[in-house]
Amino acid sequence: MDKWSWAKRSVGVALLLSISGCGNISNIQSFSTPYSEPASGQTARLRVVTDGMARGVPGRDCVDWRVPGAGVMAVVQSGFANRNGQSLGMPASDLMVAGVALARTELKVPGNQPFAVSYQNKAASCRSTFSFTPKSGQDYELILIDSDSCVTSLQKLNPGAKSTWQTTQKASLCNAMDAF
Repeated sequence: MDKWSWAKRSVGVALLLSISGCGNISNIQSFSTPYSEPASGQTARLRVVTDGMARGVPGRDCVDWRVPGAGVMAVVQSGFANRNGQSLGMPASDLMVAGVALARTELKVPGNQPFAVSYQNKAASCRSTFSFTPKSGQDYELILIDSDSCVTSLQKLNPGAKSTWQTTQKASLCNAMDAF
């Protein structure tokens, strides 16, 4: 191989690495940045219960870790950013999973706007990304666990009445380059 061929390949590899690095850096930051609640505007309350890591992206129906406020909501492992144990005084949950460590938190999320969620269990064998649009002033409970299968359960909590199941939509990456 002559020196010009080697130089062209080196430039091509460097360009590829620099482009792919943009997505990787934002993905890494998404593990070390806690989710930030909206400072103003309409909000809903969201209780997150997980046996892995739950991350949120406000105002999006796709996953983009560059969005202001995006980050870790709750995680069972130490060493990551989290909002574990925060309470907003939501109605009590009766969820109990025997023998499984769970992280719980209650957070404000933007109301009447899409909200994307990314979940993975500790072994990274169970992953799920989806979005939903919480209604302003409502309370929701999101259960993300690996119980022989990936379980994603979202309920709107109705005080004095039965909770209602909420639908979610599959969420993909907002920027295809974030996969690299």
